[in-house]
Amino acid sequence: MLAHRFLAFTLAAALLVFGGVAEAKTYPPLFGAKEIGSNNWNFKKGVVPDWRAMLGRWKNGAPCETNICTSKSWASLVAEVKGAGDAKAQVDKANALMNLKPYIEDQPNWGKSEFWATSYEFLRKSGDCEDYTITKYMLLKEAGIPVENMRIFSVRIRSLGGIGHAILVVYIGNKAWVLDNRTRSVLDASLVKLEFQPVMSLNENQWWYHLPSK
Repeated sequence: MLAHRFLAFTLAAALLVFGGVAEAKTYPPLFGAKEIGSNNWNFKKGVVPDWRAMLGRWKNGAPCETNICTSKSWASLVAEVKGAGDAKAQVDKANALMNLKPYIEDQPNWGKSEFWATSYEFLRKSGDCEDYTITKYMLLKEAGIPVENMRIFSVRIRSLGGIGHAILVVYIGNKAWVLDNRTRSVLDASLVKLEFQPVMSLNENQWWYHLPSK
């Protein structure tokens, strides 16, 4: 599951480092929460540098073939997602393909309490919830889904006592779809809004802090 430090990020700390609200494509806030956006990436600890470190190792998809990463199947996976049909069909396909991978926690997999794997690292060694979301995000990006239409969400699962989790949300038209490694089916966000309590979300353009609506 997603590390507790992802979820323990407080509003007080956030307000000290936001540095201004970013201008970006906006959508109605999800899961009954308000949100504040930022493009201030100057963090030393936590989820933001984990995300940035992963992007640095990803190198915009440069081929990788070692004992911890493989890009051999990437082109065929992208082609399969692209060939699925319209945007919703592509989302369904990316979710189903990646959910076939086994779930492995970071500590036994990487010897670390928290590690954000690139898609190639995930293909070689599998991973935990945020690694599924990252690989689905990158697959859909390669298939043509705009980055601004996707966000990786840090959430608490209300039905499981608030345990930390990560999901991918993809916006298609005026609908938001949830990609979750726990289910093969893509979920209509409006129908599962009581299941998730969002904490943070991000993509390559900016990140958001989520506040409960009153």
